[in-house]
Amino acid sequence: MTQKSFRKSSPRLLLPIVKREPEKTKLPVNLSQEVHADLLAYQRAYQEMNDAEVSLDFIIEQVLIQHMKRDKAFHSWKTTSGGSQG
Repeated sequence: MTQKSFRKSSPRLLLPIVKREPEKTKLPVNLSQEVHADLLAYQRAYQEMNDAEVSLDFIIEQVLIQHMKRDKAFHSWKTTSGGSQG
């Protein structure tokens, strides 16, 4: 049995492949050591699977975007309370 290439046979990560990161707003956060370790592992996985490097900031931002897009209660609240502050 021949072994397939890792990149072709493995599932893709949820984060998009990016060429260049957009401008960021600085936001200090404190994370548990376990979450930080997982973020570092995710960053390594992203690099290996996509042959591209991204910052931890970008990963955190994308995870938050995906979470908020899927949260129906949040969207309902945002629509009814005008909660679109920037």
